Amino acid sequence: MIDTRSSVDVLFYDAFKKMGHLDSELQGRKTPLTGFDGDTTFSLGTIQRPTVARGVRQLTNFLVVDKKAPFNAILGRPWLHAMKAVPSTYYQYIKFPSDKGIAVVYGSQRSSRKCYMGGYEHIKKADPVVIMIEDKLAEMKTVRSSDPS
Repeated sequence: MIDTRSSVDVLFYDAFKKMGHLDSELQGRKTPLTGFDGDTTFSLGTIQRPTVARGVRQLTNFLVVDKKAPFNAILGRPWLHAMKAVPSTYYQYIKFPSDKGIAVVYGSQRSSRKCYMGGYEHIKKADPVVIMIEDKLAEMKTVRSSDPS
């Protein structure tokens, strides 16, 4: 996932392990990270991994985080800057220079929605206030649909 608000590039621990890495490969110290939900977590360390987009290879320093997520990694502003990428949230793509001219990577509305819903379900399970709000909205909807006027 590309997140223009993220000041770091994040690799989630599940993906780190699935890639066959060992904890001993992690370098550096634990770094505190604050997510969009206001929750602070600490990274397990950093690892440098190559990323490839449309044939452009870039070494990327990832903070490894042991947190559940509906995606494997977050490519934030450091990666976007290193790639000289220009993201468009409206058109859901990023453009960046390559040996063959301007490369374009398109986002997938279906994948985005799936990630959003997965993240929402995770937050909903962890936060009873979200459930209360949903219940209240359903109650309001029921009242409106039975309103005779």
